[in-house]
Amino acid sequence: MSEPTVKKGWLRALIFMPIWFLTMMVVVGGGSVLMMVLAGVDMQDPASVEGYAAGMESMDFASPVMLGMSVLQILASFLAIWFMMAVFNKEPLSNIGLSIKDRGQEMLAGLGAALLFIGGIFLILWCFGAITVTGAVGLKPGVMMVSLMLFVAAFDEEIVFRGYVLNNLMDSMNRWWALGVSSVVFALMHAGNPNVWSTFVPMTELFAAGFILGISYTFTKNLWFPTFFHFGWNFFQGLFGFEISGMGVDSWKAIAHENSGEVSDIISGGAFGIEGSIISLCSTVLGTYLIYKYYTK
Repeated sequence: MSEPTVKKGWLRALIFMPIWFLTMMVVVGGGSVLMMVLAGVDMQDPASVEGYAAGMESMDFASPVMLGMSVLQILASFLAIWFMMAVFNKEPLSNIGLSIKDRGQEMLAGLGAALLFIGGIFLILWCFGAITVTGAVGLKPGVMMVSLMLFVAAFDEEIVFRGYVLNNLMDSMNRWWALGVSSVVFALMHAGNPNVWSTFVPMTELFAAGFILGISYTFTKNLWFPTFFHFGWNFFQGLFGFEISGMGVDSWKAIAHENSGEVSDIISGGAFGIEGSIISLCSTVLGTYLIYKYYTK
């Protein structure tokens, strides 16, 4: 294996960020224009463009356009990471943790852990009267489209924040510092989500999420457990009727419920959803500890 062009891992992670942003602007920007043209938007008519943009803001998770945007984003991420690995790391792209050999058990464990995690928090909130179940909705036709979109989105974030950023930070610092720095970056990337600043909990939970998603990677250098856990985390949140980081989930929720109003938003999560609940934050810390103990037993 060749020596990396840039020896310090933290510096490679730092260089990556503007390259990733630039690649995202080119690929997603260009792809978005193409999608607008294919949708019949008159690029010379400001009203037509504004109408399309307004429709994007209220786009449903099950929309093919949402899937298309997710595909463009992961394509941009792969291109940026491939460039960094080839030019600065001098390693094959697969070294970010893409091997699927003997990883089926980890994939299932990720999904199972996510179901246990989200289902457990739902039961706690329900038992303490923080939420009131108003009915069962049942699975909707768009659930497969939503699942595909959520998986692509989760995989995208994992190759970036764990596969490249955390991976390279670990070359320069110990496990916990690397997790801490990558988690700050991960949280800041979600700082524009709806209602994320409603209380102190959402941003703190997003920071903690970087730890629970990254802790297994620090032992295995493989992305499949965190990817399936991340996907399951989002999918089961929606299935149980919780907003995902402040965004609505009407296209695939199976259970309808509402905040009871008898407890504060810090307990229920408020408009941000389950990730805005102190119960979720405590569960994330506990989950990180349990995964760490599993790998150090």
